[in-house]
Amino acid sequence: MAAPVVGALALASAAQAALGPRYGGDLVVAALAVPAALDPAAPRGSGEALVALLAHERLLRLDADGEPRGALARDWFGAAGGREWVLRLQPHARFHDGQAVTPEAARRSVLRFLRGPSPAAARLADTLEGGAAFRARRSEELPGVPASAADLVLRFAEPVAAPLAPLAAPSAAVVSAGGAGAGPFVPTTSVPARRLALTAFGAHVRGRPLLDRVTVVAVPRADELQTELQTRRASLVVGSGAWGAPVATLLLVLDPSRPPFDRGAVRATVADALSRSDLAGRVLPGAAPPAGLLPPRLWPPAPDSAEASRTRDAAPATPITLAVSSEVPPLVSQRLVAYLDSLGFRASAMARTPDHVLDAPAHARLLLWSPEVPEPELALRELAGLAPAVGGVLEALAAAARELEAPRRRVLLHEAETVLRASGVLVPLAVVPVAAHASANLHGVATDRAGRLVLEDAWLEP
Repeated sequence: MAAPVVGALALASAAQAALGPRYGGDLVVAALAVPAALDPAAPRGSGEALVALLAHERLLRLDADGEPRGALARDWFGAAGGREWVLRLQPHARFHDGQAVTPEAARRSVLRFLRGPSPAAARLADTLEGGAAFRARRSEELPGVPASAADLVLRFAEPVAAPLAPLAAPSAAVVSAGGAGAGPFVPTTSVPARRLALTAFGAHVRGRPLLDRVTVVAVPRADELQTELQTRRASLVVGSGAWGAPVATLLLVLDPSRPPFDRGAVRATVADALSRSDLAGRVLPGAAPPAGLLPPRLWPPAPDSAEASRTRDAAPATPITLAVSSEVPPLVSQRLVAYLDSLGFRASAMARTPDHVLDAPAHARLLLWSPEVPEPELALRELAGLAPAVGGVLEALAAAARELEAPRRRVLLHEAETVLRASGVLVPLAVVPVAAHASANLHGVATDRAGRLVLEDAWLEP
């Protein structure tokens, strides 16, 4: 379930509130990036995340407590001691092309998802009967997702924790045979990577959105987003500003395959020095010191424990490149460059759009990170994908997947996070709010558990 956004977007005056929600209105959104294609995929950056929730619908969502809630699936139940799960679809669910959302369409979308790059897909494949062989394309048979069933059925090799959580991934969205989505808005016109127009979908499973039309426009420079708002060319900007409770991690990713960060002692020196700094607190409104790699919204703090002893090493005076997501405010990246300089590095920063910052050839990358699926194990799997050289993490996460007792599972997850942090590859610098800002006449915008913007109940005051 989406949580109402607080702050500038949620504080309407009494007069405005008296108007109440209403149908109609064309909303223009300015974003740093608009996806080049609309196929379901793991979103990179707030613009892609917004479009994913506008155009597509999943079988399940996760509510504010991390519990599954129905979307295209009406209900579900377990059988065979937790090894089998049956999902019944909403009887009147439709795709944008008018076709019914059927169990076969859902199954076909799950099969596509299982062979995709999402860490959530890898977790689901690893636990389904025959899923690993199917994902690796060693077999076209998949007994874990049987065909010709009256409902969508998932069969697991053994009972696992949070078995259905991977289905909440945006990349697990259900599409028709022709590629049509089932989200609250129908894509109508598109200029790939530049502009996307969508209209309200009257047959959406949760009802017609209040807005008539949403247009998302790419504005590549973060400093130009506020201009779009000030000149009223847009009523909502994503990728700039600070909004609501802290939900994302300001994350520094060091590349362990490139000197000098191929040395664990150098990474440890950087991580330890930055963990003692207030990098973003004074220049980024709403930022908070990190308690770990995951935003605290996802899980409680880890039990107190003594930090393992590590060898420290002074950083050599060497030039490095730093790729910075354009969603990161310039003052934050400038402050990081100054800190790195004090540690002996001469960092050259280069701006990259959120969808390309992880692919940039650089010694380090600075980005705002939110999980594709806001469930602790799946979020840690995603982070482990950013630090593939760290051994033992996937094994610890696999053990957590098999652990059905919540307290013990939580301990295993914290142990996996400790291993990730101890490597020094991933350095959390702050927990920050959603990067967004809106005009005073826009109401009803919300965020989901991962901090993605939800516009189903948004409305514009005339």
